[in-house]
Amino acid sequence: MNPPRPVIVGTGIAGLWTAWRLASEGRRTVVLTKETLADSASAWAQGGIAVALGPGDSPSQHAADTMAASDGLADPEAVRILTSEGPGRIYELLALGARFDRGPDGRLGFGLEAAHTRPRIIHSGGDRTGAALIGCLAQVVRSHPLIELMEHTEVTAVLVSDARTVGVAVLREDGVSRPIAASAVVLATGGVGQLYAVTTNPRVATADGWAVAHRAGAELRDIEFLQFHPTALKLPGINPAPLISEAVRGAGAVLVDRDGHRFALDADPRGELAPRDVVARAVAVADAAGGAWLDARDIEDFATRFPGITAILAEHGIDPLRDALPVAPALHYAMGGVRTDLEGRSNLPGLWAVGEVASTGVHGANRLASNSLLEGLVFADRAGHALAAEPGRGDSPRPLPDFPLQEETGADAQCDGIRRTMREIMTGCVGIQRTEASLLHAEQELARLTRETPSSAWRTRNQLLVATLITEAARRRRESRGGHRRLDYPPAALRRETA
Repeated sequence: MNPPRPVIVGTGIAGLWTAWRLASEGRRTVVLTKETLADSASAWAQGGIAVALGPGDSPSQHAADTMAASDGLADPEAVRILTSEGPGRIYELLALGARFDRGPDGRLGFGLEAAHTRPRIIHSGGDRTGAALIGCLAQVVRSHPLIELMEHTEVTAVLVSDARTVGVAVLREDGVSRPIAASAVVLATGGVGQLYAVTTNPRVATADGWAVAHRAGAELRDIEFLQFHPTALKLPGINPAPLISEAVRGAGAVLVDRDGHRFALDADPRGELAPRDVVARAVAVADAAGGAWLDARDIEDFATRFPGITAILAEHGIDPLRDALPVAPALHYAMGGVRTDLEGRSNLPGLWAVGEVASTGVHGANRLASNSLLEGLVFADRAGHALAAEPGRGDSPRPLPDFPLQEETGADAQCDGIRRTMREIMTGCVGIQRTEASLLHAEQELARLTRETPSSAWRTRNQLLVATLITEAARRRRESRGGHRRLDYPPAALRRETA
Protein backbone atom coordinates (compact mmCIF):
# COMPACT_ATOMS: atom_id res chain seq x y z
CA MET A 1 0.00 0.00 0.00
CA ASN A 2 1.11 3.56 -0.72
CA PRO A 3 1.58 5.99 2.18
CA PRO A 4 -1.26 8.46 2.75
CA ARG A 5 -1.28 11.54 0.55
CA PRO A 6 -2.57 15.05 1.20
CA VAL A 7 -6.30 15.21 0.49
CA ILE A 8 -7.63 18.49 -0.92
CA VAL A 9 -11.37 19.08 -0.53
CA GLY A 10 -12.76 21.45 -3.15
CA THR A 11 -12.02 22.48 -6.71
CA GLY A 12 -12.20 26.26 -6.73
CA ILE A 13 -9.11 28.24 -7.57
CA ALA A 14 -7.56 27.67 -4.12
CA GLY A 15 -8.04 23.90 -4.17
CA LEU A 16 -6.77 23.48 -7.73
CA TRP A 17 -3.76 25.71 -7.16
CA THR A 18 -2.83 23.82 -3.98
CA ALA A 19 -2.98 20.54 -5.89
CA TRP A 20 -0.87 21.92 -8.73
CA ARG A 21 1.71 23.41 -6.39
CA LEU A 22 2.11 20.12 -4.49
CA ALA A 23 2.37 18.20 -7.75
CA SER A 24 4.96 20.65 -9.08
CA GLU A 25 6.98 19.87 -5.95
CA GLY A 26 6.74 16.14 -6.70
CA ARG A 27 4.01 15.33 -4.15
CA ARG A 28 1.08 13.07 -4.97
CA THR A 29 -2.33 14.41 -3.95
CA VAL A 30 -6.00 13.46 -3.99
CA VAL A 31 -8.57 16.12 -4.91
CA LEU A 32 -12.19 15.62 -3.89
CA THR A 33 -15.27 17.54 -5.02
CA LYS A 34 -18.87 16.80 -4.17
CA GLU A 35 -20.06 17.68 -7.67
CA THR A 36 -17.80 18.20 -10.70
CA LEU A 37 -14.55 20.02 -11.26
CA ALA A 38 -16.42 23.03 -12.66
CA ASP A 39 -18.77 23.51 -9.69
CA SER A 40 -17.30 26.27 -7.53
CA ALA A 41 -17.81 29.93 -6.73
CA SER A 42 -14.45 30.64 -8.39
CA ALA A 43 -15.88 29.52 -11.72
CA TRP A 44 -18.67 32.07 -11.32
CA ALA A 45 -16.36 35.01 -10.59
CA GLN A 46 -16.97 37.91 -12.98
CA GLY A 47 -15.00 40.80 -11.58
CA GLY A 48 -11.46 39.60 -12.20
CA ILE A 49 -8.28 39.60 -10.13
CA ALA A 50 -6.91 42.63 -8.34
CA VAL A 51 -3.15 42.86 -8.74
CA ALA A 52 -0.68 45.76 -8.70
CA LEU A 53 0.91 45.45 -12.14
CA GLY A 54 -0.34 48.59 -13.86
CA PRO A 55 1.38 51.94 -14.44
CA GLY A 56 1.40 54.14 -11.35
CA ASP A 57 0.40 51.26 -9.09
CA SER A 58 2.32 49.34 -6.45
CA PRO A 59 1.81 46.51 -3.97
CA SER A 60 1.98 49.05 -1.15
CA GLN A 61 -0.88 51.08 -2.66
CA HIS A 62 -2.90 47.90 -3.18
CA ALA A 63 -2.21 47.04 0.47
CA ALA A 64 -3.35 50.47 1.61
CA ASP A 65 -6.63 50.07 -0.28
CA THR A 66 -7.13 46.58 1.18
CA MET A 67 -6.53 47.83 4.72
CA ALA A 68 -8.92 50.75 4.24
CA ALA A 69 -11.70 48.52 2.93
CA SER A 70 -11.24 46.08 5.84
CA ASP A 71 -12.52 48.69 8.33
CA GLY A 72 -9.45 48.35 10.50
CA LEU A 73 -9.54 44.60 11.07
CA ALA A 74 -7.22 43.13 8.42
CA ASP A 75 -3.85 41.67 9.45
CA PRO A 76 -1.20 43.98 7.94
CA GLU A 77 1.25 41.12 7.39
CA ALA A 78 -1.36 39.01 5.61
CA VAL A 79 -2.21 41.99 3.42
CA ARG A 80 1.46 42.62 2.65
CA ILE A 81 1.84 39.00 1.57
CA LEU A 82 -1.28 39.15 -0.59
CA THR A 83 -0.30 42.25 -2.49
CA SER A 84 3.45 41.62 -2.79
CA GLU A 85 3.22 37.95 -3.81
CA GLY A 86 0.19 38.42 -6.06
CA PRO A 87 2.11 39.57 -9.17
CA GLY A 88 4.23 36.43 -9.09
CA ARG A 89 1.15 34.21 -9.10
CA ILE A 90 -0.23 36.04 -12.13
CA TYR A 91 3.01 35.46 -14.03
CA GLU A 92 2.78 31.76 -13.14
CA LEU A 93 -0.81 31.65 -14.40
CA LEU A 94 0.36 33.15 -17.68
CA ALA A 95 3.09 30.52 -17.91
CA LEU A 96 0.46 27.80 -17.42
CA GLY A 97 -1.49 29.13 -20.39
CA ALA A 98 -4.02 31.48 -18.80
CA ARG A 99 -5.07 34.35 -21.04
CA PHE A 100 -5.99 37.78 -19.77
CA ASP A 101 -7.62 40.59 -21.70
CA ARG A 102 -5.22 43.04 -23.30
CA GLY A 103 -5.43 46.46 -24.89
CA PRO A 104 -4.62 47.37 -28.50
CA ASP A 105 -0.96 47.74 -27.51
CA GLY A 106 -0.85 44.13 -26.30
CA ARG A 107 -0.46 45.07 -22.65
CA LEU A 108 -2.71 43.80 -19.88
CA GLY A 109 -5.89 45.81 -19.48
CA PHE A 110 -6.73 47.11 -15.99
CA GLY A 111 -10.22 47.96 -14.78
CA LEU A 112 -11.36 50.06 -11.83
CA GLU A 113 -13.63 48.71 -9.10
CA ALA A 114 -15.08 49.98 -5.84
CA ALA A 115 -12.67 51.21 -3.14
CA HIS A 116 -9.60 50.81 -5.37
CA THR A 117 -7.59 53.98 -5.91
CA ARG A 118 -6.00 52.63 -9.09
CA PRO A 119 -7.27 50.59 -12.05
CA ARG A 120 -5.78 47.19 -11.18
CA ILE A 121 -8.40 44.55 -12.05
CA ILE A 122 -7.38 42.14 -14.79
CA HIS A 123 -9.98 40.08 -16.61
CA SER A 124 -10.19 37.06 -18.86
CA GLY A 125 -12.96 36.92 -21.43
CA GLY A 126 -14.47 40.16 -20.21
CA ASP A 127 -16.66 39.15 -17.28
CA ARG A 128 -15.85 35.42 -17.47
CA THR A 129 -12.59 35.52 -15.54
CA GLY A 130 -13.43 32.78 -13.05
CA ALA A 131 -14.61 30.31 -15.66
CA ALA A 132 -11.55 30.96 -17.82
CA LEU A 133 -9.11 30.44 -14.95
CA ILE A 134 -10.84 27.34 -13.63
CA GLY A 135 -10.86 25.94 -17.17
CA CYS A 136 -7.11 26.49 -17.43
CA LEU A 137 -6.30 24.98 -14.03
CA ALA A 138 -8.75 22.11 -14.48
CA GLN A 139 -6.95 21.06 -17.63
CA VAL A 140 -3.63 21.09 -15.78
CA VAL A 141 -5.03 19.11 -12.83
CA ARG A 142 -6.83 16.52 -14.96
CA SER A 143 -3.71 15.75 -16.96
CA HIS A 144 -1.17 15.69 -14.13
CA PRO A 145 -0.01 12.15 -13.25
CA LEU A 146 0.52 13.01 -9.57
CA ILE A 147 -3.03 14.29 -9.01
CA GLU A 148 -5.95 11.92 -8.48
CA LEU A 149 -9.36 13.56 -8.96
CA MET A 150 -12.47 12.14 -7.32
CA GLU A 151 -15.68 13.87 -8.43
CA HIS A 152 -19.12 13.33 -6.89
CA THR A 153 -17.39 12.60 -3.59
CA GLU A 154 -18.86 14.38 -0.57
CA VAL A 155 -16.80 14.82 2.58
CA THR A 156 -18.91 14.11 5.64
CA ALA A 157 -16.28 14.44 8.36
CA VAL A 158 -12.65 15.24 9.11
CA LEU A 159 -11.21 12.24 10.94
CA VAL A 160 -9.07 12.88 14.01
CA SER A 161 -7.01 10.42 16.03
CA ASP A 162 -4.67 11.28 18.91
CA ALA A 163 -5.41 15.00 18.38
CA ARG A 164 -4.25 14.89 14.75
CA THR A 165 -6.08 14.88 11.43
CA VAL A 166 -5.71 11.44 9.83
CA GLY A 167 -8.18 11.54 6.96
CA VAL A 168 -11.71 12.25 5.83
CA ALA A 169 -14.94 10.30 5.65
CA VAL A 170 -16.60 10.49 2.23
CA LEU A 171 -19.88 9.53 0.63
CA ARG A 172 -19.66 8.57 -3.04
CA GLU A 173 -22.32 9.08 -5.68
CA ASP A 174 -23.10 5.37 -5.58
CA GLY A 175 -24.05 5.65 -1.90
CA VAL A 176 -20.89 3.97 -0.62
CA SER A 177 -19.44 5.61 2.49
CA ARG A 178 -15.81 5.05 3.44
CA PRO A 179 -12.81 6.67 5.12
CA ILE A 180 -9.80 7.96 3.17
CA ALA A 181 -6.47 8.18 5.00
CA ALA A 182 -4.56 11.42 4.52
CA SER A 183 -1.18 12.77 5.51
CA ALA A 184 -2.93 16.15 5.67
CA VAL A 185 -6.36 17.50 4.79
CA VAL A 186 -6.69 20.84 2.98
CA LEU A 187 -10.16 22.36 3.09
CA ALA A 188 -10.94 24.48 0.02
CA THR A 189 -14.70 24.17 0.18
CA GLY A 190 -15.74 27.76 -0.47
CA GLY A 191 -18.47 29.72 1.22
CA VAL A 192 -21.80 29.66 3.02
CA GLY A 193 -24.18 31.39 0.61
CA GLN A 194 -26.87 28.73 0.65
CA LEU A 195 -27.61 29.54 4.29
CA TYR A 196 -29.37 32.67 2.98
CA ALA A 197 -32.53 33.17 0.94
CA VAL A 198 -30.77 35.05 -1.85
CA THR A 199 -27.12 34.49 -2.73
CA THR A 200 -24.76 34.75 -5.65
CA ASN A 201 -23.07 31.50 -4.58
CA PRO A 202 -23.59 28.19 -6.40
CA ARG A 203 -25.79 25.53 -4.82
CA VAL A 204 -22.74 23.64 -3.55
CA ALA A 205 -21.89 26.52 -1.15
CA THR A 206 -23.58 24.93 1.87
CA ALA A 207 -21.00 25.68 4.58
CA ASP A 208 -19.67 22.10 4.61
CA GLY A 209 -16.09 23.16 5.33
CA TRP A 210 -16.94 25.22 8.41
CA ALA A 211 -19.17 22.45 9.75
CA VAL A 212 -16.69 19.58 9.45
CA ALA A 213 -13.81 21.76 10.69
CA HIS A 214 -15.75 22.88 13.75
CA ARG A 215 -16.90 19.35 14.58
CA ALA A 216 -13.27 18.18 14.33
CA GLY A 217 -12.07 20.84 16.76
CA ALA A 218 -10.71 23.56 14.47
CA GLU A 219 -11.20 27.21 15.45
CA LEU A 220 -13.40 29.51 13.41
CA ARG A 221 -12.75 33.26 13.38
CA ASP A 222 -14.61 36.40 12.24
CA ILE A 223 -17.55 34.41 10.89
CA GLU A 224 -19.99 37.23 11.67
CA PHE A 225 -18.46 39.25 8.83
CA LEU A 226 -20.45 38.39 5.71
CA GLN A 227 -20.38 40.40 2.52
CA PHE A 228 -23.56 41.14 0.62
CA HIS A 229 -22.94 42.09 -2.98
CA PRO A 230 -24.80 45.31 -3.72
CA THR A 231 -25.91 44.49 -7.24
CA ALA A 232 -27.42 41.06 -7.68
CA LEU A 233 -30.09 40.99 -10.35
CA LYS A 234 -33.46 41.10 -8.59
CA LEU A 235 -35.68 38.45 -10.15
CA PRO A 236 -38.59 36.84 -8.25
CA GLY A 237 -37.92 33.23 -7.28
CA ILE A 238 -34.40 33.09 -8.78
CA ASN A 239 -31.69 31.77 -6.45
CA PRO A 240 -28.74 31.78 -6.87
CA ALA A 241 -29.17 35.35 -8.04
CA PRO A 242 -27.26 36.43 -11.17
CA LEU A 243 -24.50 38.86 -10.27
CA ILE A 244 -23.99 42.21 -11.94
CA SER A 245 -20.25 42.62 -11.55
CA GLU A 246 -18.59 45.47 -9.67
CA ALA A 247 -16.80 46.15 -12.93
CA VAL A 248 -20.05 47.46 -14.43
CA ARG A 249 -20.08 50.24 -11.83
CA GLY A 250 -16.37 50.74 -12.44
CA ALA A 251 -17.22 51.29 -16.11
CA GLY A 252 -19.66 54.07 -15.23
CA ALA A 253 -23.03 52.53 -14.31
CA VAL A 254 -24.96 54.41 -11.60
CA LEU A 255 -27.49 53.36 -8.98
CA VAL A 256 -30.88 55.09 -8.96
CA ASP A 257 -34.05 54.75 -6.91
CA ARG A 258 -37.65 54.77 -8.11
CA ASP A 259 -37.49 58.57 -8.53
CA GLY A 260 -34.32 58.39 -10.61
CA HIS A 261 -32.25 59.80 -7.73
CA ARG A 262 -28.61 58.68 -7.56
CA PHE A 263 -28.82 57.56 -3.95
CA ALA A 264 -25.32 56.07 -3.48
CA LEU A 265 -23.89 59.58 -3.23
CA ASP A 266 -26.05 60.15 -0.14
CA ALA A 267 -24.26 57.30 1.60
CA ASP A 268 -20.67 58.07 0.64
CA PRO A 269 -18.91 60.70 -1.50
CA ARG A 270 -17.47 57.89 -3.61
CA GLY A 271 -20.97 56.89 -4.62
CA GLU A 272 -21.15 53.60 -6.49
CA LEU A 273 -17.43 53.03 -5.91
CA ALA A 274 -17.60 53.10 -2.11
CA PRO A 275 -16.75 49.86 -0.27
CA ARG A 276 -19.23 47.04 -0.79
CA ASP A 277 -20.68 47.11 2.71
CA VAL A 278 -21.59 50.79 2.34
CA VAL A 279 -23.14 50.38 -1.11
CA ALA A 280 -25.01 47.21 -0.14
CA ARG A 281 -26.74 48.96 2.77
CA ALA A 282 -27.66 51.91 0.55
CA VAL A 283 -29.13 49.56 -2.07
CA ALA A 284 -31.07 47.69 0.62
CA VAL A 285 -32.64 50.94 1.86
CA ALA A 286 -33.61 51.99 -1.67
CA ASP A 287 -34.97 48.55 -2.47
CA ALA A 288 -37.15 48.57 0.65
CA ALA A 289 -38.45 52.04 -0.24
CA GLY A 290 -39.63 51.07 -3.70
CA GLY A 291 -36.73 49.63 -5.66
CA ALA A 292 -33.14 50.08 -6.79
CA TRP A 293 -31.82 49.97 -10.34
CA LEU A 294 -28.38 49.94 -11.92
CA ASP A 295 -28.37 52.19 -14.97
CA ALA A 296 -25.69 51.04 -17.41
CA ARG A 297 -27.21 52.50 -20.56
CA ASP A 298 -24.35 54.96 -21.09
CA ILE A 299 -21.63 52.29 -21.11
CA GLU A 300 -20.18 51.89 -24.58
CA ASP A 301 -19.66 48.38 -25.97
CA PHE A 302 -21.50 46.81 -23.02
CA ALA A 303 -22.00 43.48 -24.78
CA THR A 304 -18.32 43.28 -25.72
CA ARG A 305 -17.05 44.22 -22.28
CA PHE A 306 -19.57 42.10 -20.38
CA PRO A 307 -20.60 39.18 -22.59
CA GLY A 308 -21.56 36.89 -19.73
CA ILE A 309 -23.81 39.46 -18.07
CA THR A 310 -25.35 40.35 -21.42
CA ALA A 311 -26.25 36.69 -21.99
CA ILE A 312 -27.77 36.39 -18.51
CA LEU A 313 -29.85 39.52 -19.01
CA ALA A 314 -31.05 38.29 -22.40
CA GLU A 315 -32.33 35.08 -20.79
CA HIS A 316 -34.67 37.23 -18.72
CA GLY A 317 -35.69 39.63 -21.49
CA ILE A 318 -33.58 42.55 -20.23
CA ASP A 319 -31.57 44.76 -22.59
CA PRO A 320 -28.88 46.81 -20.77
CA LEU A 321 -28.90 49.36 -23.59
CA ARG A 322 -32.64 49.92 -23.10
CA ASP A 323 -33.44 48.94 -19.53
CA ALA A 324 -32.21 49.92 -16.11
CA LEU A 325 -31.35 46.73 -14.24
CA PRO A 326 -33.34 45.89 -11.08
CA VAL A 327 -30.88 45.04 -8.29
CA ALA A 328 -30.83 44.09 -4.62
CA PRO A 329 -28.11 42.88 -2.23
CA ALA A 330 -27.36 39.14 -2.02
CA LEU A 331 -25.08 37.13 0.24
CA HIS A 332 -21.81 36.93 -1.66
CA TYR A 333 -18.72 36.19 0.44
CA ALA A 334 -17.56 35.17 3.92
CA MET A 335 -14.64 37.17 5.27
CA GLY A 336 -14.05 34.83 8.22
CA GLY A 337 -13.64 31.08 8.39
CA VAL A 338 -11.25 28.42 9.67
CA ARG A 339 -8.51 30.33 11.47
CA THR A 340 -5.15 29.69 9.84
CA ASP A 341 -1.62 30.94 9.99
CA LEU A 342 -0.11 32.59 6.93
CA GLU A 343 0.69 29.20 5.38
CA GLY A 344 -2.77 27.70 5.80
CA ARG A 345 -2.37 25.63 8.97
CA SER A 346 -5.30 25.50 11.38
CA ASN A 347 -4.96 24.95 15.12
CA LEU A 348 -5.72 21.25 14.55
CA PRO A 349 -2.53 19.46 13.44
CA GLY A 350 -2.84 18.10 9.92
CA LEU A 351 -5.83 20.27 8.98
CA TRP A 352 -5.24 23.15 6.56
CA ALA A 353 -7.59 25.61 4.89
CA VAL A 354 -7.29 27.85 1.84
CA GLY A 355 -9.59 30.19 -0.05
CA GLU A 356 -12.95 31.43 1.18
CA VAL A 357 -13.32 28.69 3.79
CA ALA A 358 -10.23 30.03 5.57
CA SER A 359 -9.64 33.10 7.69
CA THR A 360 -6.11 34.31 6.97
CA GLY A 361 -6.87 37.79 8.30
CA VAL A 362 -6.42 39.36 4.89
CA HIS A 363 -9.99 40.66 4.47
CA GLY A 364 -10.75 41.96 7.94
CA ALA A 365 -14.35 43.09 8.30
CA ASN A 366 -14.93 43.74 4.59
CA ARG A 367 -13.22 42.32 1.50
CA LEU A 368 -11.89 44.64 -1.16
CA ALA A 369 -13.41 43.89 -4.56
CA SER A 370 -11.58 41.26 -6.65
CA ASN A 371 -9.18 40.29 -3.86
CA SER A 372 -10.80 36.87 -3.44
CA LEU A 373 -9.27 35.11 -6.46
CA LEU A 374 -5.91 36.65 -5.60
CA GLU A 375 -6.16 35.37 -2.03
CA GLY A 376 -7.00 31.92 -3.36
CA LEU A 377 -3.85 31.91 -5.48
CA VAL A 378 -1.43 33.48 -3.01
CA PHE A 379 -2.32 31.56 0.13
CA ALA A 380 -2.91 28.27 -1.67
CA ASP A 381 0.59 28.64 -3.10
CA ARG A 382 2.00 29.21 0.39
CA ALA A 383 0.08 26.22 1.73
CA GLY A 384 1.30 24.03 -1.12
CA HIS A 385 4.92 24.97 -0.54
CA ALA A 386 4.62 24.46 3.22
CA LEU A 387 2.90 21.08 2.81
CA ALA A 388 5.53 19.92 0.34
CA ALA A 389 8.21 20.75 2.89
CA GLU A 390 6.47 18.81 5.68
CA PRO A 391 8.37 15.68 6.74
CA GLY A 392 6.76 12.37 5.78
CA ARG A 393 4.80 10.43 8.35
CA GLY A 394 6.27 7.05 7.62
CA ASP A 395 6.44 4.87 4.57
CA SER A 396 3.67 2.49 5.65
CA PRO A 397 0.09 3.64 6.16
CA ARG A 398 -1.33 3.15 9.60
CA PRO A 399 -4.77 1.54 9.73
CA LEU A 400 -7.45 4.12 10.44
CA PRO A 401 -9.36 3.72 13.69
CA ASP A 402 -13.02 2.79 13.35
CA PHE A 403 -15.04 5.94 12.80
CA PRO A 404 -18.82 6.17 12.49
CA LEU A 405 -19.66 6.98 8.86
CA GLN A 406 -22.59 9.03 7.59
CA GLU A 407 -24.90 7.17 5.25
CA GLU A 408 -27.26 8.41 2.57
CA THR A 409 -30.55 8.12 4.46
CA GLY A 410 -32.77 10.33 2.32
CA ALA A 411 -33.72 12.29 5.46
CA ASP A 412 -32.35 15.59 4.14
CA ALA A 413 -34.81 15.49 1.25
CA GLN A 414 -37.59 15.60 3.83
CA CYS A 415 -36.14 18.74 5.44
CA ASP A 416 -36.62 21.23 2.59
CA GLY A 417 -39.07 23.21 4.70
CA ILE A 418 -36.62 23.42 7.61
CA ARG A 419 -33.82 24.68 5.37
CA ARG A 420 -36.15 27.19 3.71
CA THR A 421 -37.15 28.55 7.12
CA MET A 422 -33.49 28.69 8.16
CA ARG A 423 -32.65 30.77 5.08
CA GLU A 424 -35.50 33.18 5.79
CA ILE A 425 -34.36 33.57 9.41
CA MET A 426 -30.76 34.22 8.42
CA THR A 427 -31.78 36.76 5.78
CA GLY A 428 -34.23 38.61 7.98
CA CYS A 429 -32.40 38.49 11.32
CA VAL A 430 -28.70 37.95 10.55
CA GLY A 431 -28.52 39.87 7.29
CA ILE A 432 -27.21 43.24 6.21
CA GLN A 433 -28.41 44.93 9.42
CA ARG A 434 -28.78 43.25 12.81
CA THR A 435 -29.94 43.98 16.35
CA GLU A 436 -29.76 42.17 19.67
CA ALA A 437 -33.46 41.36 19.34
CA SER A 438 -33.15 39.99 15.80
CA LEU A 439 -30.11 37.89 16.69
CA LEU A 440 -31.72 36.49 19.85
CA HIS A 441 -34.82 35.60 17.84
CA ALA A 442 -32.62 33.88 15.25
CA GLU A 443 -30.82 31.85 17.94
CA GLN A 444 -34.12 30.68 19.40
CA GLU A 445 -35.61 29.76 16.04
CA LEU A 446 -32.47 27.97 14.87
CA ALA A 447 -32.45 25.98 18.12
CA ARG A 448 -36.06 24.99 17.50
CA LEU A 449 -35.28 23.93 13.92
CA THR A 450 -32.32 21.89 15.14
CA ARG A 451 -34.52 20.05 17.62
CA GLU A 452 -37.00 19.29 14.83
CA THR A 453 -34.31 17.94 12.49
CA PRO A 454 -33.59 14.21 12.78
CA SER A 455 -29.97 13.23 13.34
CA SER A 456 -30.11 11.25 10.10
CA ALA A 457 -30.53 14.55 8.19
CA TRP A 458 -26.87 15.36 8.76
CA ARG A 459 -26.51 17.83 5.89
CA THR A 460 -29.35 19.94 7.24
CA ARG A 461 -27.97 19.73 10.76
CA ASN A 462 -24.57 20.90 9.49
CA GLN A 463 -26.18 23.95 7.91
CA LEU A 464 -28.13 24.72 11.07
CA LEU A 465 -24.92 24.35 13.09
CA VAL A 466 -23.07 26.92 10.99
CA ALA A 467 -26.07 29.28 10.93
CA THR A 468 -26.14 29.12 14.72
CA LEU A 469 -22.39 29.74 15.01
CA ILE A 470 -22.67 32.82 12.75
CA THR A 471 -25.58 34.15 14.80
CA GLU A 472 -23.78 33.63 18.11
CA ALA A 473 -20.67 35.37 16.78
CA ALA A 474 -22.79 38.31 15.60
CA ARG A 475 -24.37 38.61 19.07
CA ARG A 476 -20.97 38.60 20.75
CA ARG A 477 -19.63 41.42 18.57
CA ARG A 478 -21.30 44.49 20.05
CA GLU A 479 -20.11 47.01 17.51
CA SER A 480 -20.64 47.87 13.87
CA ARG A 481 -17.72 47.17 11.58
CA GLY A 482 -17.52 46.36 7.87
CA GLY A 483 -19.94 43.60 6.90
CA HIS A 484 -21.35 43.41 10.45
CA ARG A 485 -23.79 46.28 11.06
CA ARG A 486 -25.54 46.44 14.43
CA LEU A 487 -28.31 49.04 14.47
CA ASP A 488 -28.16 49.01 18.26
CA TYR A 489 -24.40 49.64 18.15
CA PRO A 490 -23.94 52.23 15.39
CA PRO A 491 -20.43 52.96 14.12
CA ALA A 492 -18.47 55.64 15.91
CA ALA A 493 -18.23 57.67 12.70
CA LEU A 494 -21.44 57.53 10.69
CA ARG A 495 -19.76 59.40 7.83
CA ARG A 496 -22.61 60.29 5.46
CA GLU A 497 -23.97 56.80 5.34
CA THR A 498 -27.65 56.21 6.11
CA ALA A 499 -28.50 53.33 8.38
